[in-house]
Amino acid sequence: MFPFQSLFPFKDGIQKWLQQSHSTEIEKYVQDSISKSITNSMQMYGHHAEILKKLFRNGEPTSSHTSDHSIVAPTLDVNIFESHDDIYLKIPVKDSSQLSQLKIFHTSNQAIIEGIPSPEDRHVISLPSIVKKKGASTNYKDGILQIKIPKRIDFQYTEIDVPNID
Repeated sequence: MFPFQSLFPFKDGIQKWLQQSHSTEIEKYVQDSISKSITNSMQMYGHHAEILKKLFRNGEPTSSHTSDHSIVAPTLDVNIFESHDDIYLKIPVKDSSQLSQLKIFHTSNQAIIEGIPSPEDRHVISLPSIVKKKGASTNYKDGILQIKIPKRIDFQYTEIDVPNID
């Protein structure tokens, strides 16, 4: 005999209660509990849905400081291609005077271009492979700004085990 069996509060009472109660009472209790939990979760969902609708209008996230009359920044027409050693970005620049206000940065996998087409514009471009920190250069010819960034060869790799299916 287990010592906790005698301490169980419903030892004899639960059997009597189950014999005396009707199945309809139990069913009613279960239905009541389920309906209460569903209404509570639906109310929570409705509250969260309203918040999400306010944050995201037409599938686009909006920030709290922008108005409904916000201006969408123009996209930058960038042609990206890569060779064995370098990544090239070609950007059409109509007026060579824009080059003086242009700023170009890059991380190991992104290029950041500021000041084109208007001085307050900023564009982040994902690069197709990782690049070196130094050695990037630019060239402007025939209305095209070409940015050349040398690739970094990544020798760090990790083996992934494949299990045998025997």
